[in-house]
Amino acid sequence: MNLETRTVELEYLELRDDDDGHHLVGIVAPWHSTFDTGDYVEQFAKTVFDKSIAERGTKIPLLEQHDRNRHPVGMSMAWENTADGLVCDFRLANTPRADESRQLVLDNMVTGLSVAFQPIRNRTETRDGRRHVQRLEARLDHVGLVTASAYSEAKVLAVRAYDPDDPQVAPRLAKWRHLLTS
Repeated sequence: MNLETRTVELEYLELRDDDDGHHLVGIVAPWHSTFDTGDYVEQFAKTVFDKSIAERGTKIPLLEQHDRNRHPVGMSMAWENTADGLVCDFRLANTPRADESRQLVLDNMVTGLSVAFQPIRNRTETRDGRRHVQRLEARLDHVGLVTASAYSEAKVLAVRAYDPDDPQVAPRLAKWRHLLTS
């Protein structure tokens, strides 16, 4: 299996507890940025993961550092394709590892989300002597919670624990407010 990973930077954290536990909400794939892999420049099309989400949207795991040899620390609950990128709400497991992951995010020691995918359909062109690949369709395998990121524009929008309506605490969360309500 040819599994590729792309990482995005976490930012604008929020924690909130609710009846179904802790959640981490973030952009897992930004639409308006590129990543230079060294061999080529990559960009995600807005519909790249639509089929994966339609087929198994609530069964996409959140793993620590892409470690497929351990159980997930969370599971996808909801997805939204926004103008900025693909946003996911992950419910964190009620385990010590998930609690540790949550705390590392809160302490800004873990700063990235990373998509792991199998490319299916791409558009490739050469610009300024460089190969540019736009991912048109890919099978989303999992999302990794990682310490470093490739796509700095993507960010964790919330790790639920405080009032997202407080403009001093969470000024940028207003447009994703619906993901924070149960």
